[in-house]
Formats: sequence, C-alpha cells, structure tokens
Amino acid sequence: MRDQLIAALRFLPRSLRQRLPLLVIAAFVLGAFVSGWLLQNLYERSLALTQAESSGDVLQSLLQKQSWKDLPEGGRTSAAPFQLLRTKGLPAPLPVHSVPLILEIEGKRTRAAVSFASPPKLLGALGTGGVTLSTNERLAELSRGIARQDQSAQLHVFFPDDVVLTISAPDMWHARKSQTWVAIIGLVAAVVSLSLLLPPAINLSAPFARLARKGPIKGVPDPLASSEAYLIEDKINRLAERFQVEQERKERNLAAISHDLNTPVTRLRLRTELLKEDAVRERFEADLDELSNMIDGALDLLSLRSRTEESFQFSLASLLESLCSDYSDTGKNVEFTPPEQVEMQSATSIFTSPGDVTVRTENTCMMFGQPDKLRRAFSNLIDNALKYGGRAVVEVKPFSNEMISVGIRDFGPGIEPDQIARVQQPFVRGHNSQSQRGVGLGLSIAAELIELHGGKLDFVNMDPGLLVTAIVLRGAQTD
Repeated sequence: MRDQLIAALRFLPRSLRQRLPLLVIAAFVLGAFVSGWLLQNLYERSLALTQAESSGDVLQSLLQKQSWKDLPEGGRTSAAPFQLLRTKGLPAPLPVHSVPLILEIEGKRTRAAVSFASPPKLLGALGTGGVTLSTNERLAELSRGIARQDQSAQLHVFFPDDVVLTISAPDMWHARKSQTWVAIIGLVAAVVSLSLLLPPAINLSAPFARLARKGPIKGVPDPLASSEAYLIEDKINRLAERFQVEQERKERNLAAISHDLNTPVTRLRLRTELLKEDAVRERFEADLDELSNMIDGALDLLSLRSRTEESFQFSLASLLESLCSDYSDTGKNVEFTPPEQVEMQSATSIFTSPGDVTVRTENTCMMFGQPDKLRRAFSNLIDNALKYGGRAVVEVKPFSNEMISVGIRDFGPGIEPDQIARVQQPFVRGHNSQSQRGVGLGLSIAAELIELHGGKLDFVNMDPGLLVTAIVLRGAQTD
C-alpha cells in the first residue's frame, strides 16, 4: 500500500508553490464534503421531526369516518405527508416488533399498533408519559415518536366491523441514520480526512526541518520533498563548503604568519641578550613572550572546533574530581564538591548490626562528549578563579534530565555586571590585568568549548567572589 501511495505521489508537482494550493484545495473539498454530508443528514432528520410535530391535524382528519368510510376494501387515500389504506382485517400478521397502543378517536377509545422492522430504540417516545393530551396533540406526539425511531414504520388503527386503516408516511417514517450515528460518522470522516492530509502537510515542511537540523536529504530521492528544498539544500551545502574552505584558509594564513613571526621574534630574543641593563632586557623578553602567546592563542582559538577528538560516554564528576586533584597535588587551593550522596541504613544480619551507609554514584553526571576539550575548558575557568581569587571551589550536580551544571566559584573582587559580556571576548582581560600575566583568551576558549557541548556560561557576583556556572548537555552533538 505504501509503495502504491508513493508511486501515486510522484505525479504531484515538484514545486512547493504548486503543492501548497493543491493541498489547500484538497482540504477545502474534503472539509466541504464532510460538512455538507453531516449538515444534510441532520437537516433531513430535523425536518422530518418538525413535520411530524405539526401533522396532528392531518392525521386526525384521516382517521375520522367521513374520510375513509366511502373507501372500498383495498381503497387508498392520502393527505400529505400521510398515505391511508383501508382493508378488511390485516393483510398479514403484525411483525414481532410491533407496539400496541390505545388512541382516542372521535371520543372513543380505539385499538392501534405501530409495526417496525426492528426493535424501536426509543420505546418511551410512543407513549404520553402520563400526561393527558387532546386527540390532536396525542396524534402529533405519536407521529413525532415514530419518526424519532429512524426506521420504516406503519400505524395500524382497528375499527369495528374488522376495518383496519394502515397509515404510512414515507417522507417521515423511514429508515435513516440516527443523530448519534451521523455525529460519529462525521467525526470519523473528519479524522480520516485529517489523516490523509496531515502526512502531505508534514512532508512539505519535513525537508526544511531536516535542513534546520543540518540533516542531509541525500541518497534516495524523497517523492514528497519539494524542488525548493533540494535547491536550498544545494545552496546551503555550497555555503558550508565555502565557509569551510575560508576557515581553513584563515587558519593556514594565521599559522603561516605565526611561523614567519617566529624568525624575527627569535632574532629579537638574541638581540636582547646583548642588552647590558637587566631591567630593560627583562621587559623586552616579557613583551616577546606576550607576542608569541597572543599569536599561538589566536591560532588555538580558531582551530578549536576543527580539532578531531573521539566522543564517548564518561562521568563529568570523575573528570572534574581528577582535575581538581591535579591542582591540589601542585599546591593550588582548589576544592571539589561531588554530587549529592545517598544515605541509607544497612541490613541487619547475625554478624553485624544496622548502620548508616553512604552510597555515592557517578551515574547522575554521565554524559556523551569530548572529555579532553571539556578538561581544557574547566582548566581555563579554574585558572581564572585562582588568578583573580586565589581559591576555587568546583561543584558538579545534575541540572535536569538533559543537562549537567558545573559551578566554579572564586573569592576575588568579581566582575562588574556591565563588563561580563565584554570579558568573554578574545584578548580582553579582567580589571586587574596589569598585575596578571596572560593574553585574555582563556575565558573565550572555555566559552567556545562549552558551547561546542551545547552549553553556555553564566556569571553571578557573590559576596565575596564570582560564581561561573557552566551548563552542558548530556548528549551533546559535537560534530
């Protein structure tokens, strides 16, 4: 079935501007058909019930003797919407699903019966409900009650001398779908119509959704994908290739500049050795070191995303604990706060008594990503905390089912709120940059690597210090 549907869809126009009008027209036609069928059936039933309510006078006049006493046996007469047949007795036995009644006609109680082909659904509609009604009103209510059964029916009235009048009303008392069934069929038809129109509508936007997710629509052509989608994909691919070429060209140029600058920097270092004054020589060497660091740092920043590293599952808590231990081993004031621990009571046995047991699990901070790049990002953040605060406290905890939060707090002077966005830019240093070494790329590199893992950095001034919060995705797409 699916193959036949796809084969049929191949005949659709390929252009999106041609498909959209066709989809709108198809939706309008289906909606008009379903609505028209629904309204037509409801209108016909409502009209029959209204006509039955106002037919009491006509039915009463037909049952009076002057209307039928001159008719021969088998004779017929009619008065819209009723048809009357006079017979000598019943031509055939009444059906099993007949309902006996007592009617008052011309002041006399007269036996009657309503015959149905199947059991009536609203048997109570044929009675008076215990209310006394005039002959006209009773016959009108009876006619409406018969019409409400939504099936073919006849009214048989038994008079003396074995005279039987059989009354039918083809326009009112006939088989039709009940109001409930009409509503159900209309609802099902609407759902089926939507199910037919929804896949084409979704497929019109599916290629663009895949493009938005950077997903290709290559391989086997999709018969529902519009020609505009393929044109957009081709242009995006060309732009991506061009951007990649330009990016690689910039990296090569910067690498070439860095390599070429090494020669004059080396010559300058040799010449500084000839300076007799130690203070002047030290300043020259410091400036040359800073120049080299700036060139290498710029090249490093540009090539972060292009560096290949395998992504795999690992515990971010274990990575940060190991990183903090390395800092502590070198005498740096770095503290690590692990995720929350679970405390429970151990079971009692014949050899031991119950006691409190602390269970620590790393599963709460498992993620998929590139640990070496994250290690470098958090190293830069810890270095900044030590540089400007002298002490760093690292805390990791689950932020949500999809994210992990890492907080790094220092105890320095903090950052002015209007300077937070500025210090994240390359080659911008903090407020006490004059007393600290560096080129202002550490925070930029950290932000770039955190963003590569689907996260971001958030800065909050504390009392004292600054809290830098890094939020990363558990399943980041780092390609």
